[in-house]
Amino acid sequence: MTVLAEWEDRRRCLPKGDPVQASARPAFFRDRKRNLVTPINVERLSARDFESPHPHSAGPSTYESDPPWEEVRDSVPECLLPRISPHRLSIPKQATAVPDPTTPEDLLANLVLAVTSKSLPPLGPLLSYHAAYGNLHSTASFNLLIKLAIRHASFGTARSLLGHMVREDVAGDVETRALRVRCMVRIGSWEQAWREEMERMAEDGLEMPYPVWLEFFGSVKRGAISLRPGEQRCAEDKRRESLPAPAPAVAAGRLDALMKHPPLVTQGDLERMPPQAVFVLVRALAEQGRRPLALSVTTQYFQSLPETIDVAWQRSCLSIIHLHLKPGPKAGLTEHYAARKALYGFLRMHRAFRPTSTTLFFLMRTLRQTTQCGQRAEELVQSFAERWGPDIVDDAVRRRLAAFWLKQGDPRRANAVIEVQNAVNEQREGLRVEKEAVLGDNSKKDRARRLRWLNMHRSPTRNKEGWRWRVVRRRLWRAQERRARG
Repeated sequence: MTVLAEWEDRRRCLPKGDPVQASARPAFFRDRKRNLVTPINVERLSARDFESPHPHSAGPSTYESDPPWEEVRDSVPECLLPRISPHRLSIPKQATAVPDPTTPEDLLANLVLAVTSKSLPPLGPLLSYHAAYGNLHSTASFNLLIKLAIRHASFGTARSLLGHMVREDVAGDVETRALRVRCMVRIGSWEQAWREEMERMAEDGLEMPYPVWLEFFGSVKRGAISLRPGEQRCAEDKRRESLPAPAPAVAAGRLDALMKHPPLVTQGDLERMPPQAVFVLVRALAEQGRRPLALSVTTQYFQSLPETIDVAWQRSCLSIIHLHLKPGPKAGLTEHYAARKALYGFLRMHRAFRPTSTTLFFLMRTLRQTTQCGQRAEELVQSFAERWGPDIVDDAVRRRLAAFWLKQGDPRRANAVIEVQNAVNEQREGLRVEKEAVLGDNSKKDRARRLRWLNMHRSPTRNKEGWRWRVVRRRLWRAQERRARG
């Protein structure tokens, strides 16, 4: 029984004549005849009357006409009194509470700790926590929150944070400028962002910074911006549509404008072409259907690579290769063998290139419209596992293989793949429990991965793979039920 329930039970047991029985409030609040407001004529007050008698207080604490506040407070139950507690940043699975920041670096560190935690707090508490320490705001803390707001498709919040930076006189940097362009591109204001950057280039006399230039290769956030269909918005038509992608002619014009205005890069960027720039260029060409030109750009870039590249560079080059594994307009075996030939040709261009499970997953996608897709996918997976090891097969590859077996009409082979996945899930769960018992949620690798999530345009939602596995299992159950009835 809660405290409020005990108070109600005790109030019911009192005599009817008791004032508490008539109302749960004290007698003072029921006295309507008493005037609680002291009338004051402001015009008759002197300048001294506006001054506080205490330098650090709002004024005198009591007046002769004030109600008996102590008696009022004592007569109200404790459960009905308002409780004021400081708003603290809640980070799940932390042994100790996050201390209050005393420097801008501490505030930024606490925000990064919250953003990279396993259970990401909502955007609202993070904004409230940041606003509570106005004297500790910095460019880096604003950039982090703006990046998080854009990632959550909360573009109004991102623009509000940019406005707060101006009002608080917090100077922005190149990252702030790039985030502003990212926000405008995501909401469909590409032309406005480009026009403003052109005006700024004319004023400064410098080329556009490389991070800002890359943001113009982005696109509208899918499903985040809605518009009513048609130019005339009728009152009876309440349907809403997502903002469509730009027309091919418009996209081609944007790409030509970007090529005519190369970015301002550093000496290190000139010595080594940034792989992200090649990625966004190849992606733009592939989306416009200019696949031969995209293939030529990729080949020239891979031929200019040095003999040794690090892991991050290798991963970026592999992302460029994955852009060429997307099925073309004519899906079938011809498209599959063309993608397979292009993949093997790219892998031979550098000794550091090695396919991953994502590579195999994208290559299997070209078999979706073929006959006997399950058998062909099984042979492809086995050939990759024999050449590059069994670790190249992950959950997504097994799920696509099971779906292809169901599409081919062989639920027995699909069930075998699902049983393997169930065994992997049990083993992974045991390892996860042991890892959390030893390391907790402070793995640097996991936190770095969650921090990179902020810069991604699209990524699977949480547990999206598990939801897709449930769809495959439901399809298997239906196929088994149909076979049992037949």
